Amino acid sequence: MPWIPTVVLACALIAIGVAAIAVATVPALSRAEQGVRWAMKGGQVAIALFVLYDVITLLQGHKADEGMTHAGYAIAAVGVPVLLLTRHTPPADPEDPDAEVVVDPPHLFVVAVAAFAAAVLVIRLQQTW
Repeated sequence: MPWIPTVVLACALIAIGVAAIAVATVPALSRAEQGVRWAMKGGQVAIALFVLYDVITLLQGHKADEGMTHAGYAIAAVGVPVLLLTRHTPPADPEDPDAEVVVDPPHLFVVAVAAFAAAVLVIRLQQTW
């Protein structure tokens, strides 16, 4: 797998993380919060496509230097942002499980951590390819 897409994806994720921190700490940038959240969703889609391409190359016969480690990084690259950014709360009323529960989105610092962690995982995935 060439390094250029990996570096572009990692730099984009780092930029999303920096933007999330900036928006979380500077009140004047609060209007950009939705943009940062949408950018992270786009980053998650890009990570999924990157890992899908990696899996396709493995199915076509490429042998990773460290197979199990490589598979672990692939799973973590997709899973860590999902785990950090998906929130589930139990229903407010146990007797009415269909009651609507309003869940606040994760804090922008959590978005930043997810973006930075995903950038590291993408780089490590490339290194074990």
